[in-house]
Amino acid sequence: MTTEDGPGVVREKMIVEYPADTRLSQSSTTPGGRSSLLRDADNHLAGHSVLFPADDDLLTRAEADALADARVRLTQAEAEAMLKLAMAGAAAVGIAVTAAAVKAAPYVKKGFATLKSKLNRSEPELPDEAAEAIVEIKFSGRTTRSELKSSPR
Repeated sequence: MTTEDGPGVVREKMIVEYPADTRLSQSSTTPGGRSSLLRDADNHLAGHSVLFPADDDLLTRAEADALADARVRLTQAEAEAMLKLAMAGAAAVGIAVTAAAVKAAPYVKKGFATLKSKLNRSEPELPDEAAEAIVEIKFSGRTTRSELKSSPR
């Protein structure tokens, strides 16, 4: 895109490419303008930039910044929506687990009471057939060596 800005002056949109550790020089003839000369951090001449013709659909820096800001806002909104969804899911899981624990509590309590009563019984309950098969063996105690020597054979 080319425009005439006055007699003998042509303005044209261009893409400027230069290394990241350099900057464009200030123009000595046009206030606020830039030159194609490159300067380093110490303001020494570092070379020339490369100019490419710009298409009409090329964005200006302000337009590109606005587009990037809109994308960031969209990404932040998506992240907030995902966080809200995750929080709602965690709350639902917490409510479900609490409800299951409340429903199961009486059964667990009854099971522990039954187990406690079984462990506290003095004699275990045996079926009738097993009770008949039990043989009692009485142990009278320990025998000493002196009793063994004195006992007749």
